[in-house]
Amino acid sequence: MYGIRKSFGQVVALDGVDFEAGKGEIHALLGENGAGKTTLMNILSGLYRLDEGQISIDRREVSIHSPRDAIKAGIGMVHQHVELISNFTALENILLGREGSRWKLDLDAHRSSAEKLAASYGLSIPLSEPIKSLPAGIQQKVEILKALYHGADTLILDEPTTMLTPLEVDGLFSTLKSFAKGGLTVIFITHKIKEVLDNCDRITVFRGGLKIDTISREAASREKLVQMMMGERGAPPENKRPTGPSAALEGSPTLSVRGMYTSAEWGVPLKNITFDIPRGLIVGLAGVSGNGQKELAEALAGLIEIEKGDIHLNGTGVSKLSMSARIARGISLLPQDRIEEGILPSLSLSENFVLGLHPHIFKRRGIFEQDTANELGRNAIREFNILAKNEHVPAAHLSGGNIQKMIVARSMMLSHKTGKILMIANNPTRGLDVMAASFVHGRLRELRSHGAGVLLISEDLDELCSMCDQIIVIHSGEIFGSFDGPEYDIYQIGVLMAGQKSETGS
Repeated sequence: MYGIRKSFGQVVALDGVDFEAGKGEIHALLGENGAGKTTLMNILSGLYRLDEGQISIDRREVSIHSPRDAIKAGIGMVHQHVELISNFTALENILLGREGSRWKLDLDAHRSSAEKLAASYGLSIPLSEPIKSLPAGIQQKVEILKALYHGADTLILDEPTTMLTPLEVDGLFSTLKSFAKGGLTVIFITHKIKEVLDNCDRITVFRGGLKIDTISREAASREKLVQMMMGERGAPPENKRPTGPSAALEGSPTLSVRGMYTSAEWGVPLKNITFDIPRGLIVGLAGVSGNGQKELAEALAGLIEIEKGDIHLNGTGVSKLSMSARIARGISLLPQDRIEEGILPSLSLSENFVLGLHPHIFKRRGIFEQDTANELGRNAIREFNILAKNEHVPAAHLSGGNIQKMIVARSMMLSHKTGKILMIANNPTRGLDVMAASFVHGRLRELRSHGAGVLLISEDLDELCSMCDQIIVIHSGEIFGSFDGPEYDIYQIGVLMAGQKSETGS
């Protein structure tokens, strides 16, 4: 790819980028959110059309205007979230787009071809099972086999480990290495430096819509890659592990949950949820996405009703209280979906910043004090490095990462205004750059040091291991076990994340 340029309105996403990948290599694209790496691959896979530039495959220039053009050119892309039809079988999903022109689909003939192809690459897939019954790791293999069945010899994977357990991650990269040995070109997009250093042949680093450089794995180190990603901003401080359960403050736990159940009408039903969050500790909630994390967070915050069970905050029952009353008692929720649940798009940044805070900040006079809200908005912009012209900008005009910064800032502000004793942080660093994520981690540790309890929900097991005093594992709405830090065995945690109850968890 030569001189690739792509703009969205006035935003230049790619500015004259060159990129090359060779046969038989695993090539990582590394960069922060919004750096341009996914945009470049969306152009190569036909989802976006380039504004300027040229694409060549095997020294032959090609025009890619659609996913069909990309498939014809031998390019297949597996997206971060699988794009399969849940009620179809694995085989039926693999065949989509290659059904042929006959009036009747010959499934047996296709099955034989798919089985041979899967066997040649060491992919074990139950072709007759519906997608909805398969775990995330197998669904991803279906996506990969689908791309190969359509003739891909360049395979692109966007953040391929987000939904996987540690064992599934190991299995995925073992498969990708066998692909590369067989002559395929494998490109994977990531922001996880450890994955890059462990598994790739070459690394291309992006920053601000530009390609910074391409280096070999032998020439790479964490420090060098971070410096390339961050530029003049420098590297953030390394995460320091907590000191462990002995750091817990004496007295009743901040949060105590016993035998909590919820109905399926709210999503994944929670079953017999029982755990504590001691004062002055960060407790992590690990699990493959969609196993009840969101429902648990919302049940604790009062957004959804519980059928039975008890929730105690600092020794006092709060199960029957409204969300507003729980906020007044000191519970704060940082929601999972920043757009749907975190903002009112047409309101200004300052007005969004005080949502949920207004009963506590303005209740003395009983009227909304716009000047106070604007001052708080300006402070948030400065302290959290929110990229906005001023506090009057509508929230809808902010990027996803900056919306997330604003929501985190609001939740942190609530902790100071209400004397908050419990923070429920649901994927608080999703969409943030390295420096901003480090800043949020520092604020969570600050809350911990002041005696607050923190429930940190994250799909990034590395983040949980580096941040948490204890990790509990949820699967299908049930707590499967817990592990005390500061040292964790991610494979033991992964066993529980995959739904296999084990004696290793306490």
